[in-house]
Amino acid sequence: MADLDARGVQARRDRALREELAADRGVKKAREKFEHRASGYGFRHRRSLLAEAIRLNKRMAPAVSEALADCRAALGVDTPVEVYLVPKPVYAAFLSRGRSGPLILGLSSRLLEEFTPAELRFVLGHELGHALFDHLGIPMPVTATIEDIGGTLVSRPVQLRLFVWCRAAEVSADRAGLLCAGDPEVAATAFFKMSSGLSRPVIKTDLEAFASQVESLASAPSAAHEVRDDDDTLDCFSTHPYTPVRVRALLAFGRSQDFRARRGAGPGDLTLDEVEHIVERDLALMEPSYLEDRGDEADRMRRALYCAGVAVAAAHQDVSEAELSALRALLGPKQARPPEDVAAVKAELEGLLAALATAPLARRAQLVQHLTVIAGADGHVADEEHAEMSRIASALGVPDQVIEQTLAGAAAPMD
Repeated sequence: MADLDARGVQARRDRALREELAADRGVKKAREKFEHRASGYGFRHRRSLLAEAIRLNKRMAPAVSEALADCRAALGVDTPVEVYLVPKPVYAAFLSRGRSGPLILGLSSRLLEEFTPAELRFVLGHELGHALFDHLGIPMPVTATIEDIGGTLVSRPVQLRLFVWCRAAEVSADRAGLLCAGDPEVAATAFFKMSSGLSRPVIKTDLEAFASQVESLASAPSAAHEVRDDDDTLDCFSTHPYTPVRVRALLAFGRSQDFRARRGAGPGDLTLDEVEHIVERDLALMEPSYLEDRGDEADRMRRALYCAGVAVAAAHQDVSEAELSALRALLGPKQARPPEDVAAVKAELEGLLAALATAPLARRAQLVQHLTVIAGADGHVADEEHAEMSRIASALGVPDQVIEQTLAGAAAPMD
């Protein structure tokens, strides 16, 4: 293995947001308030574990001790670590620390029973990765939600960025786990177990197919006819990325020149910049969509989707009821009425496409992905519909590959 600082694998988005958020005034105040409230929390948490869980040592769990030593050496983590076996019937792991003392690492009994040594190294490496990159320095989700008499200390836009950072931080921790496991397929299989709850090969593990669920996520309609006010229902307030997103990020990093150089495994076929592009594009799926967002640009995006959807649907025969139904599922009934003049809608589209040239690429790509929902609503994408989608994608500066990947990912996998 190449002797390189493991901190170099930190995801670009994680690093940039961590620095930005640590300097935010509201985040600083929230961290101070948490430190004041949580004084002694680490001790109490450790005391609870000592009373209710089993603290493992080398004699009791030699395999865990060996795996932990390997991970600490691979990552350069020299902080003392205590490992606790927590009696839980699900796969679970966690890392915590107090203001002083050792890192506290917990493993559920089921995970320890059913994960292979290599999969265990991935889990341990992931948890130690949070310490390596100082993710525990901004405790979440409490930093985003902690209040004083005037309400939350962190503003709404910064709250959103904190959750975006959390998801990017998980990608960094996954990379640390991969450095410890050594094999991308081992790491991804651990995810597959966690996601499916299966420990035995009841179904064949197809990691590429699992990762391709990202395209189905991208093309899945969002019901916009009701405004959602409950933050718990919004992906943008989740601390973890979708599991298929994490698997694809892991597989991409496993193909990178950086990872293969660290493992002494020969050249990779992706640069780290290319990997970061894949990760950041997929993470954008969990940020507020233009379908849910507010503001002039989001309004233009929604109108452009309506006009583009009509243009795609009308490219082959007339606009069908199935295609209108798909538009209603995306935009809501008020914004997806049957077109009275298709030619006028097409003419409006051209102006909107020009106006959206400077919109974020992730939003433009989302729009093109949503067009595949409309084109495939009647069970078939005609050549004329495909050609119109390609024309719109080109006008928006979105690669044709987005259409192909989304159509392939959304296809019925059992066919």
